[in-house]
Amino acid sequence: MKAWRAVGRGRVVLAVWVLYGISALAMFGWPGLTGAVSRACHGRSALDVRSHWTAADARDLVAACGTGGRAAYLRLELLDLVYPLLCGLALLLVSSLLIRRLPGRRWRLLLIPAVAMTVLDYGENAAVWNILSTWPTVGNLPAHLGGAATVAKRAAGLAAYLAVPLLLLTVGLDRLRVRTRTGPGAADSVMYSIPSRRTLRE
Repeated sequence: MKAWRAVGRGRVVLAVWVLYGISALAMFGWPGLTGAVSRACHGRSALDVRSHWTAADARDLVAACGTGGRAAYLRLELLDLVYPLLCGLALLLVSSLLIRRLPGRRWRLLLIPAVAMTVLDYGENAAVWNILSTWPTVGNLPAHLGGAATVAKRAAGLAAYLAVPLLLLTVGLDRLRVRTRTGPGAADSVMYSIPSRRTLRE
């Protein structure tokens, strides 16, 4: 049963990562939806892919995009309805599988950045959808909140991605530590389990 459960979990993780890879390729690959926004908006990047942005940046983007740019941005945001969820799930599933191999519950805290990143990404999307719905007018409050969500999302995303190699390293070191501890003991148990000639004669 445990083997089947492990295989099932592995298939789920693989399926999520495949879907995540496909959506990431559609969004960031060439030509990609982010590239389409940049081309339609005279070289301006979509707000979602910037490290930070303000109300002035949003107004500059809106002024440069025009009708064609808004249509390209709408296509990007439609895909971005599922992309944050797939990204967050991919990181959560991998991290959870690694955490299962470690003792203690404190390692579960490393799941928080992936959850925070996903929530903040949807908060950012809500601000962008507001800008698209009031086009070409840009409200100050949605822009400020969206820009703040972008900065926080970047920080949480960095922590979420770094958690995976950290967990991999920790699991590897933990296994090495266990092997080091059990190695001599296992050898001693084998030695004691072999009967001596004297014991055999008796």
